[in-house]
Amino acid sequence: MLDDPIALKSGVLFSLRDTLRAEGFHEVVTPVARRADLGPGQRAAVDLNGGRFLRAMIGPALRMNLEHHPRIFEIGPCFRPEKPDHLHAAEFSMLDLYAAGESFAFLFDLAERLVSPHLTYKLERISIADHLREAFGTDLRHEPAGDLPAQVAIHLGLSADTPFPTALGQYVERELETQSAGRAVFLTDYPLGGDEPCARLTPGTTSLINRFELIVDGIEVIHGYEDEPDTAAFTQRAKDVNLYDDEQRLAREAVDAGRVPAASVGLGIGIERLCMAASGVKDISDFQQSPMY
Repeated sequence: MLDDPIALKSGVLFSLRDTLRAEGFHEVVTPVARRADLGPGQRAAVDLNGGRFLRAMIGPALRMNLEHHPRIFEIGPCFRPEKPDHLHAAEFSMLDLYAAGESFAFLFDLAERLVSPHLTYKLERISIADHLREAFGTDLRHEPAGDLPAQVAIHLGLSADTPFPTALGQYVERELETQSAGRAVFLTDYPLGGDEPCARLTPGTTSLINRFELIVDGIEVIHGYEDEPDTAAFTQRAKDVNLYDDEQRLAREAVDAGRVPAASVGLGIGIERLCMAASGVKDISDFQQSPMY
């Protein structure tokens, strides 16, 4: 048990807010209880004002506020319908942010400045595309995935027709996230066709998207991405992996109507996860206050 988890978490929250405010970000609050039911097992239902569902993530409702300010963020509660464990809580805190008209490089730099004060590890980068090229011979910068999804699945002992998001997720977890032991590693150069359809196709490449994750000693702390500005491409890719829902539809309609800028970048940080990474504690419950309630 950490001696003073309240002080550590308070310091992390203050630091994050201080950095973002210095960068011109405005803090907003979006609904925790949402109208949209995203399907069986996706959200916890609550009996509130005719029925609502507790959000599992803050965006894309946050992105809608780019209509009013080009840099926005929110720190608030999210809820997992799945059974909790030492790395996953039923209720947890997220920082999400969006910035309009900024580059993927800007987002990477911002992510590093937000978390580096809290980590003892030097921030490193591992290219998933480079790893896959060395393992399977497919260069996703210059050629389509082809039979790569089947190769990855077979490598894992799965059926060759396993959906690529499933196979890729397991491959990254087994082959790459394990390399973060005693390190802080940004995983970059994600393949197109994974589970992040909202990310922009990396300019000048055939099959990569502008997305990254930060894994600290086996714990995912950050995910970041540049939004796909082509709303038709985004919609089709989201539908292909069954992730196009009513909330995504509302965001697309706002972009198509010109109210919300299509060019934006987004970032999410798990607050308790960052506290775990900062302290070396591997139990998320240490950073949940008043658990008896």
